[in-house]
Order: sequence, then C-alpha cells, then structure tokens
Amino acid sequence: MDNLNNIFYSCKKDMETIFIQLKEKIHPIRLGSKSVAYSLSKIKIKCYKAFFPLEEVSNITIVDNMNLIIRPWDPSILSHIDKAIIDANLGFFPTNKGESIHIRLPIMTEEGRKNLMKKIKLQTEHAKILVRNVRKKNNQFIRKLKISEDFYKTVENRIQKITSEYIKKIEDYLLDKEKEIIKI
Repeated sequence: MDNLNNIFYSCKKDMETIFIQLKEKIHPIRLGSKSVAYSLSKIKIKCYKAFFPLEEVSNITIVDNMNLIIRPWDPSILSHIDKAIIDANLGFFPTNKGESIHIRLPIMTEEGRKNLMKKIKLQTEHAKILVRNVRKKNNQFIRKLKISEDFYKTVENRIQKITSEYIKKIEDYLLDKEKEIIKI
C-alpha cells in the first residue's frame, strides 16, 4: 500500500510541477504596461562583472497603459540595460533618453491577439501531453506491482481522476488567459 501512496504522491507532484511551469511561461504574457513591467523586472542586466535583474539596478515606472520609464540608479549602466531589453526580444524597442529609457508599447491588433492565443494554446497542449505522459508512466509502475486485475483497475481509475483534475486546471487557466487577452 505504501508503494501505491508513493505512486499517487509522485503522480500529483509531477503534474503540479508541469502546471506550475506552464503558469510561469504564460503568466507574464499580457498586453498592458503592468505585465510588461513585470517581465522587464526579471531581465538580467550584465553590469559590474555580474548579472542582476533589472529591478535590482533601476526603478521601473508605469506612466500609463502604453508607456514605461526605466531609470537606473547608476546612469553608466544605461547602455547595458538598453542592450538587455533589445536582446530579450519582447516585441518593443527602448528609447535611450540619456538618463532614462522610455518604452512605448505597440498597440496589439486583433491578428496579434489571435497569434498570441495560438502560442498560448500550443503551450497548454504541450502541458496536457506531459500530464498524460505522467499518467502513462505511473500506470506502468502499477502494472509492475503484484496486484489483482480488479485492484489494478481501481488504482488506474484513481490516477485517471488525478490526470483529469490537472487537465481541467490547465484548460481553466487557458480560458482565464484567453479572456484577459481578448478583453484588453
């Protein structure tokens, strides 16, 4: 019985990890300046012979929904910040104003939103495949245990229930993200 509990625990843990990784990939994908500020804050800037997140070397100010200003605490690293933002390839280009960097976000067209949703759907489909692979792997572990066929079916149904739960979580997250992107 301990083997089964370990399998159930491992199955849930692996599926939760997949879900968390999906959320980490998709969460920053937004269209407003708040989400872009979040994405920018995590960009690594090479300065002082090391890499630092942008939020640790500058102040990111949201002017309005389409404009951001980045003011480094040390103006000598402005060019490093500029280069890191361009290299991050986030779909916009910074304008170096001498003591700050201005970012004007492009207006997202309907076609752009649809393309964005296609990318997000591909990522969620990939996550669902990974969840199903975890189910398959755990079912194979159970097959190797010396248990009766009836008990095997019961255990297999429990793993299917866990799988269905995570597939639903992924689909619900996709729907929430779709509403967020379409409404903006």
